[in-house]
Amino acid sequence: MNMDCAIFDVKISVEATSLYIVLCALMDGGQAPTLENARLKWTGTDESLLTAAQELIRRCVITGNIPIPEEMHLHPQTRDRWC
Repeated sequence: MNMDCAIFDVKISVEATSLYIVLCALMDGGQAPTLENARLKWTGTDESLLTAAQELIRRCVITGNIPIPEEMHLHPQTRDRWC
């Protein structure tokens, strides 16, 4: 999964942008893009991780449901689906 640099043009929080990068890096490393795996690389609080994930879901940058199960795959979507 190559990170789409257009993520920097979307008006989302720094935390949401960071989580997008972490999820892409997990996938590039052959790991599942889950909250559980992202948490291992996340330097913020659990609350900021969940808030960032919810923002990405609401903006259609990643797939997912709210509330977010720990094991749910949070796959980045193509930029044409972002809102």
